Amino acid sequence: MTSANVLALLGGAPVRTRPFQAWPQFDREEFGALSDVLESRRWGGIHNGSQGESFESTLARYLGAPHVSTVSSGTAALMIALRALGIGPGDEVVVPALTYVATATAVSLAGAVPVFADIDPDTHTLSSSSLKAALSERTKAVICVHLGGHPADMDSLGTVAAAHGIPLIEDCAQSLGASWNGIKTGALGTIATFSFATTKNITAGEGGAVVTHDAGLATRIASLRDHGRPPGSPHGHHELGWNLRLSEFQSALLRVQLGRLDQQLAAKEKSAVYLSSSLSGIPGLRLIPPPAAIDPRVTAHARFSFAFTLDIDTADDSVGTISPDTFRRALRAEGIPVSVRTLTACPDEPLYADPTSCDHSPSQTSAAAQARTACASLILLGQAAGSGMLLDHPTELADVVRAVEKIYDNSHHLRQHPPNPPASTAH
Repeated sequence: MTSANVLALLGGAPVRTRPFQAWPQFDREEFGALSDVLESRRWGGIHNGSQGESFESTLARYLGAPHVSTVSSGTAALMIALRALGIGPGDEVVVPALTYVATATAVSLAGAVPVFADIDPDTHTLSSSSLKAALSERTKAVICVHLGGHPADMDSLGTVAAAHGIPLIEDCAQSLGASWNGIKTGALGTIATFSFATTKNITAGEGGAVVTHDAGLATRIASLRDHGRPPGSPHGHHELGWNLRLSEFQSALLRVQLGRLDQQLAAKEKSAVYLSSSLSGIPGLRLIPPPAAIDPRVTAHARFSFAFTLDIDTADDSVGTISPDTFRRALRAEGIPVSVRTLTACPDEPLYADPTSCDHSPSQTSAAAQARTACASLILLGQAAGSGMLLDHPTELADVVRAVEKIYDNSHHLRQHPPNPPASTAH
């Protein structure tokens, strides 16, 4: 057997030695925008003609929502959204059991109780049946997360929320550019939040936004991010707020990046279609069906990541019999960037799993079986792994297919002689 046929994890030559496209992306436009801010000597604050004002109006037009307030992070956006809706101690907020922990901790920081509900196994987004089961007389809101860039079922979730008179909050941290029935995520619920952290579809390293159609909510949101000062008021603080403003440098970067978002989404969609088609015949892989095949109401996917799961119930002649941790390490050894961190369902995060040691209201779990199954078997490529590989031409992504096929061809070696885990798993 030649070195090329031996898994790199077991001492062979890797499939790929050159990098894929990097993430985040930038060009001369970002340099020019940052230079303009430097020369303006107005690097922060909220003022007429600012970069922040320009980005907010541009994002509002893109989303088709009238009111956008930029803030310092996606977590800050969630905190402000909950506060603006009057969520506080004793209230319950339904949260998907599969999401980044900030979706839940924002609820806890408001003094409220996150109630974890389960996901749809095909889309990994909150299911309406699980939402119904999680509701109580104390439920004051529900947060749906468009995970990985796939829109949640906004029709069924909206119907449940409306029937119980509770606001529907969209967590769009991973879904900028996605749409449901032709309407952009962020313009579908009562209020929406975005993140512009490093891995997101547009990024300034950090940053976020709160979006709504409600003028009254918009005024309060703008006040809460600026020490409780009403918009346009030079002085006078009318409520308890935070300083969660975004800098002019960040706003300038985001304005430029929003201008190239649709072009990048088109490139990533081509890559996702190629990978879905090319990996579909490999035993043990369970690919998430194309959005239109799941639901034609998904009119655009944001392609934050390309995800598939290992089917642990398959026969012995498949990659599904390898542990997800070993599969990830084997793929990375072949030169394919993949997120190596094992996902954790929110109810199992240490701050929620042990209610006796927490300094906040204990969470509740209505259901999380599907979320836990997904966490145990998900493989994430793309920006979730810190890579811009989905922007590459499909001819480059052929190496991903070759690497997975190589792991499949050698799966018996990994079962017979599993490599020792690395000394450190911190990433």
